[in-house]
Amino acid sequence: MPLARPDTTQALHVRSTGMTSDAAPIAHVSPLVSRLSLVTTLEGLAGLEAGWRKLELTGARPHGVFQSFHWLHSWANTYAAPGCNEELCIIAGFRGEQLAFVWPLMKNASGPVKVLRWASEPLAQYGDILIAPAENPMEWLLAATELIRRLRNIDSIRLRHVRSDAIAAPFLRTAFRDGRLIEHAPWLDLSAFANDTAYEARYNSSQRKRRKKIRKGLEGKFGPLKFEMVKAGACNDAAMRQAIAEKCKWLDERGRQNRILGSSLLMDFLKGLSRAKGPPFELVTSRMTAGSTDLSWEIGLRFGTSHFGFITSHVNALTDYSPARLHMDYSQRRALTDGMTVFDLMVPHDTHKESWSSAAMETRDYHLALSPMGWAYGLIYLETLRPRLRAAYYRLPAKVLRLLRPFTGH
Repeated sequence: MPLARPDTTQALHVRSTGMTSDAAPIAHVSPLVSRLSLVTTLEGLAGLEAGWRKLELTGARPHGVFQSFHWLHSWANTYAAPGCNEELCIIAGFRGEQLAFVWPLMKNASGPVKVLRWASEPLAQYGDILIAPAENPMEWLLAATELIRRLRNIDSIRLRHVRSDAIAAPFLRTAFRDGRLIEHAPWLDLSAFANDTAYEARYNSSQRKRRKKIRKGLEGKFGPLKFEMVKAGACNDAAMRQAIAEKCKWLDERGRQNRILGSSLLMDFLKGLSRAKGPPFELVTSRMTAGSTDLSWEIGLRFGTSHFGFITSHVNALTDYSPARLHMDYSQRRALTDGMTVFDLMVPHDTHKESWSSAAMETRDYHLALSPMGWAYGLIYLETLRPRLRAAYYRLPAKVLRLLRPFTGH
């Protein structure tokens, strides 16, 4: 069946002579009739579902979980509903009646600056586009950027955490400015292990002794250890709620609050996401207990054969027992058993993640000014002040960070 026509507050049509509106041609795409549409409503997003899901299976990279329809639809219903601060701004490209290209963006404000970002940021850890296999991403992105230039009240496009292997990366490297913030996302290649025995062999003797000591300490204090995947529904909701509460306690003790984790909207989003069914997306929650005591959790995302450790958490009062270290071991083993080939720990590249990964993927931030305000925002703040402020912030002790909370929002 043809896709439902999305809302088209702005549209450009592509013909053999190029992509045109009332202005001159701006990009050649193909001899076939095509169009770009701007989707700004929940109804418009829902109308893209069939084509979007098809692109997930044929035109998304393994890291595309944060551009999956399940993810974006659940996020939009929670964070981009009427009256919310975020506004959908999804660029959808059609080849005839078939969805061929999606650039999922949202519009919000950074002070007085109106900015387009990856939709669902900062919950989304990676940003990218979806595109049909036969299409040219450079041409579609060029045409979509020209469409965005025609929109009003947008000062800048700011795209964070673009992986080096992202479909959009070659275009952004040439057409956008580098935000001068390089990060690395650690990941473990599970395909290197034929089975659980092979996974166990990756540890050296001291690491094995460390895990044995952790388990012995926990079982001696609380009882037999158990690792389980939590059943979907009310049980999973309760586990996720506990995980987030303990994560907030852990951050608070270190002077680092997180507005997203501390918001009630997060649970609404995760509950909706956990009930979204159908490949290639799945939300999975694991829990580790000792006797009758809950110890740790992981809210994971799976996309195809890639597992993403989205939120990891443990009982803050039990930090000295190191339950999180043991939980990660069990989680990676379970992912291997379930047929996952990648276990992605995502940005930032914290020291504690190194022993759980075999490689790291570089990510960069990019931006493009669309107005004088956007130019100042990009060059003065994004490229100059922000990297320095960020580096200074993460060097501060917890006591000072608590004093700065009213001013930083963290």
